[in-house]
Amino acid sequence: RIRYMLALFISLHVLNAQTSVNPDISVVGQLAGNYAGEALDLNGASVELVFQGYVNPFARADVFLHKHMDGESMEVEEAVLSIERGLPFGLALRAGKLRPDFGKINRQHLHTFPQIALPIPVVQLLGEEKWGASGLETSWLLPFPWYNNLSIAYLQNGISEHHHRATDGEEPEAESPGAAISARYSTFFDLSSITHLEMGLSSYQLLDGPDVKILILDVKYKWRPDKYRSLFLQTELFHRSANSHLDDGLLEQHPQINAGYMLVNYQLKKVWNAGVIADFSSNLDDAEYQSVGLFLGYSPAEETTILRLLIKQEQHGEEDSQLLIQTQLLWSLGPHKAHQF
Repeated sequence: RIRYMLALFISLHVLNAQTSVNPDISVVGQLAGNYAGEALDLNGASVELVFQGYVNPFARADVFLHKHMDGESMEVEEAVLSIERGLPFGLALRAGKLRPDFGKINRQHLHTFPQIALPIPVVQLLGEEKWGASGLETSWLLPFPWYNNLSIAYLQNGISEHHHRATDGEEPEAESPGAAISARYSTFFDLSSITHLEMGLSSYQLLDGPDVKILILDVKYKWRPDKYRSLFLQTELFHRSANSHLDDGLLEQHPQINAGYMLVNYQLKKVWNAGVIADFSSNLDDAEYQSVGLFLGYSPAEETTILRLLIKQEQHGEEDSQLLIQTQLLWSLGPHKAHQF
């Protein structure tokens, strides 16, 4: 009886903590610089406001507001209500403006990524801010002995067309597509007590306008013997096909795009990480693209501050190869940290 009363007291205490009216509030700021054969250009200053908390014992809210220091208004990056438990059949639901579970990198906030910038092929296929819009997403933890999850999302806006390179510094020329659906099946294995493997297969279909399809295969391997040392490999392969319906009823076939990236990151100690990243695209502005880069991170104040450096060699079509150097300072105030160990 005493054990029952103690368990009830602990449960009520946890529920009361989860339903606090005061959400967690965080600020994440960054200053980034680019060097491509000329003077260093400090053009990546921005700040992110984060509000997170439980609205009841079964659901939580996450709001991310992003402001570039360029005179533009603040953007709602995400504003999501997530029902994590309590639904029938073990389902979970996310609603609002969200980034769907589509591939691996689409849901990752860039400041949690171990290097500075998105791979150029990811920008080409998903956009500089990746794919996000208002919609619904449901996920089902399949009844298998190991982790298996199926996510299906419906968003009112699909992925915009992008016809530029992210290093150009130009505004993207993007069309506003109609509704789209996506799905991702993922599985997770514990290879040992310190090594894990996650794999996923995603699909995307634009419902209105051109017949656009995207398939993604993602794999992530992680070795983590202790809190401050880890090694992980993350890779995604993309295949994009598109057809447009002409006025005479014929189909106009657009070039298929095969693209991908591979990232290896090693957390050496509590304050250092280093790694390598390579990416490619079979058709970036009507030419092949590939790059390889080395990156380094130093965290003088653990999770709250990090300095990053990326040195990358790019090759685009018949153009001369280009050396790109990028730097970044990230800082955070509050529980949502600038980076994760």
